[in-house]
Amino acid sequence: MRIDKTKVKKILFITLNNLGDIILTTPVLEELYRNIPDAKIDVITGRPGQEIFSHHPAVGNVIVRGANRDPQSRIEEAITLYKKKYDLVVDLKNSLIPWIIGARYHSGLSFFHKNPRHKKDEHLAKLSGFGMDISSDITFFMPINDKDKDYIDGCIGPNKDKYVVIINPGAKSHLKRWDVEKFAKLSDRLISELDCKVFVTGDSDDRDIIDKFKSCIENNVVDMCEKTSLGSLAELIKRSDVVVTNDSAPLHIASAVKAKTVAIFGPSDEKKYGPVYDKSIVVTPIIPCRPCSKALCDTGPDEGCISRVEVDEVFRAVKKLLGI
Repeated sequence: MRIDKTKVKKILFITLNNLGDIILTTPVLEELYRNIPDAKIDVITGRPGQEIFSHHPAVGNVIVRGANRDPQSRIEEAITLYKKKYDLVVDLKNSLIPWIIGARYHSGLSFFHKNPRHKKDEHLAKLSGFGMDISSDITFFMPINDKDKDYIDGCIGPNKDKYVVIINPGAKSHLKRWDVEKFAKLSDRLISELDCKVFVTGDSDDRDIIDKFKSCIENNVVDMCEKTSLGSLAELIKRSDVVVTNDSAPLHIASAVKAKTVAIFGPSDEKKYGPVYDKSIVVTPIIPCRPCSKALCDTGPDEGCISRVEVDEVFRAVKKLLGI
């Protein structure tokens, strides 16, 4: 369905809920803005998206959805959206909202893809039927302000005479988390053998993991857990020489700011969720049953294939990206 861009003044962009997933949808917002720069865009997103979308120059309203909504709130939301008379709805959740609210143009339902492709490209495919010109130089939107930059200046220090390496040991699923003890051994080697300055990052959900990491290390690191906003974390990642991370939101932030990344993958598919910046390395276990994207591993409930990745493999990948 090709659209008449001159008739599109109000756009509703329905995106996802989790931070990592949201970041991978921002290229869609950027392309909408580039193709229809005069349109105002309202965004429906999960709570982590508020900090991203509220800073975009094209975004008018950011509507934050709760995790569990009752039928009455869904009906009220649909009525409110119907009254706004959107000209275009781009729905990455594949819901019936575009039909219910009667938009002039809307993206269709799409669930199955014959060939695996990156989620970023899958999201952008929602725009392909509108006759939009999709740029070959895909950009993400990640708001970083002067306050974020000043804060990270203070954290890194005035004289950056060491390699700055970020370690992110957390992930939502335990099967996506490389062993904390191995992260600790890697950190010690980065400091003792390569004279790196190591920052460890995470949010409140990662506090226990990072406390365990710190109990295993022999060399001091800079603990940034719960000490960064989204913008300052993005600035820290941008200023780093290498990021070492599991499949988690900081991996996608690194892609957004074009940071060199060593991504450690277990059950999830790096072709769909891996780093998109070309100066990155994915380290995976060599095992025939992956990727499987299962919530529980067939080999046991407490450990999965990611535990087969060794410290030497990750250390060599970091050295390669550092050029040493």
